[in-house]
Amino acid sequence: MPSAPAQFLALTGEALGDAVRRRVAAALAILALLSLAAVDSCTACAAGTFTVNGIPVDGSRIFGWTGIALYALLALWTVAISGALASDHLQQSLDDGTAQLALARPVGRGVFALARLTGALAVSLGTGGVLLAGTALFLHARYGFGLGPAAAAAAGAALGAIVVSSLAMTASLFLPRLATLAAVFLAVASVGAGVGMAMLRTPSEPEVPVAVAAAVHLLGAVPNASMAEMVFPSHPLMAELVVEPLVVDRTGHVELSERPGLAWDWSWSA
Repeated sequence: MPSAPAQFLALTGEALGDAVRRRVAAALAILALLSLAAVDSCTACAAGTFTVNGIPVDGSRIFGWTGIALYALLALWTVAISGALASDHLQQSLDDGTAQLALARPVGRGVFALARLTGALAVSLGTGGVLLAGTALFLHARYGFGLGPAAAAAAGAALGAIVVSSLAMTASLFLPRLATLAAVFLAVASVGAGVGMAMLRTPSEPEVPVAVAAAVHLLGAVPNASMAEMVFPSHPLMAELVVEPLVVDRTGHVELSERPGLAWDWSWSA
């Protein structure tokens, strides 16, 4: 009788073949290519240099926030498609009789279920890995996006995909397929909204320091917000047009005033 590892590898190969033959696998590959094309288009602006009030500003300083947002969205998308693909990969084998044929051999149910999960994850994580790796290389070349943090984020997304896929495969034994799919996407959306990092791009024109104050105060009112990107000070007038200019400390933090309104007064002498 084959050993348990040999049985697992054989069943995983069968599960991987089943996953690849599904139409959704081809759809995932096409979506990955289209997503990379979209990333290429969305990050192209960073290659140039812009002039703000006569001062050249590197494009990556203006559009750099889009890199983190894109990468985070694609990581969540990888988790979602992993759960969606796994949501019926085990139940499908029960419906078409594949599971009964496999379990007729001396194979444990746990080994069979784990092999089905591994086969589904091989397709979804493979597609997501290519997508995230390509995106990270684009962002590294155009924004100076660190590859180390990108790899750590991808590892976190992979771990999340494993957890969500395991739960989705288990839920598929008790819930209809549409209900399982809805639960997967709702769970991923809730995680993204609950613990995701809210970012805000603030205006950088020197003649609108009050607009910067409004943007920062808005960010401070968002419960899960933690980062504001700004070119500051983009011009000396950013500090000269107001009585108490915005102060960014050495650690990059801003302490908001509790005075009424935006807590900024014009310096009419300027």
